[in-house]
Amino acid sequence: MEATIMNRYLLAGSAAVALVVGAGAANAQAKFDLKIGGDAYFEAGFVSQDNDTGLRSTEFANRMRIVVQPVAKADNGLEYGARLRFRAAGSGTDNNVSADRAFIYATGSFGSVRLGSTNEFNDDTAVSTPIDYLPLGLYDRVNSYIGATNGANTTINGRYAGADVGSNGGVAQTVTGNSLIWATLDPVGGNSTKVVYYSPRFSGLQLGAAYTPRKDSFYTDVNRVKNVTTAGAAASGAYQDIFEIGANYNNTFDGVTVKASAAYTGGTTSKSGLAADSFKNLSAWQAGAQIGYAGFVLGGGYVNFGKSGQNTRYTYTGDVSNWTVGVQYTTGPIVVGANYKHGEDPGSTSLPGKRKLDVYELGAGYTVAPGLALQAQYDYFTAKSDKATTVTTGNDDDKGHVVILRSVLAF
Repeated sequence: MEATIMNRYLLAGSAAVALVVGAGAANAQAKFDLKIGGDAYFEAGFVSQDNDTGLRSTEFANRMRIVVQPVAKADNGLEYGARLRFRAAGSGTDNNVSADRAFIYATGSFGSVRLGSTNEFNDDTAVSTPIDYLPLGLYDRVNSYIGATNGANTTINGRYAGADVGSNGGVAQTVTGNSLIWATLDPVGGNSTKVVYYSPRFSGLQLGAAYTPRKDSFYTDVNRVKNVTTAGAAASGAYQDIFEIGANYNNTFDGVTVKASAAYTGGTTSKSGLAADSFKNLSAWQAGAQIGYAGFVLGGGYVNFGKSGQNTRYTYTGDVSNWTVGVQYTTGPIVVGANYKHGEDPGSTSLPGKRKLDVYELGAGYTVAPGLALQAQYDYFTAKSDKATTVTTGNDDDKGHVVILRSVLAF
């Protein structure tokens, strides 16, 4: 027991030591500079799909984020400060502004440490399919449009409506915190309160680690309850004592750029208190690589969550995974690209089979001026469901086309 406790808090203790060592004779009266930045996008989506009962073919979406960052630098070179990111991003009638980053940090010869509500190491450093024609690293925008609402399907007048790729009837969104197509491990740890460490870069190689006490705890929240999962649930995404280790590589040889990343995350899945339930603990990994030359970039990535969070009291459990491969070309202000994405999960744990999503994507972007870009993407998708086909509901398998036009601002 004592050894387990020591291992659990090793990262937090190491981060504290790094801060003390890096601070040295820091100037306690250092002047802070205030930096303000952010980004925003607006997009118009057009959808044509088989399961379109009661669904519109057009919809708009937008998001705006503002970053406030007080920064100071000590006489010994230590940079330190804090970062707050608040955003206008919601669904349905939720139009509130909320914060999804709030942490203090220090950067020096020892590397960098973040303390607070922030994302995981892998989310910042993961390498996967090149997508500079998509907004701000969002791999899965198409997923939001092919469900009836935000990727989830439903029944309208008894008929299946929208592709079966969201949380309804499947476990991927529950155990990962996101959709069937995603490029990093970050959703499992979310932006909850954590400690993250980034090493200095040595000959292109950087190492990192993170520790999160619990996924569902943010800011001033103190929650020490162990059993929070609903009794009898098919799966749980309530992870505790989440740890992550990872590495990434970035270097150039005679004009050829090579990038790669790999990371592993594990943790304990919250119990329900019901003896019949048996939830698998968190165990997931990611790997990806890119190679670029003369404006061309070829790359891909793979993410596997295994059976993390799934309740093995049910018959039909299985791995949750996704992979993608693609290419892009950049010349001046123009970038064009294409990729293929595949994701799958066990679907409903009470039904045989699995859910699968395949997406074929073309995209283009044009930088109008510094910080302002116009983008367009076309996606053809096929979605396979494990839900039963009946005369009333129809077949929940789906296919269709999505076109998204977008403007992006980054400042």
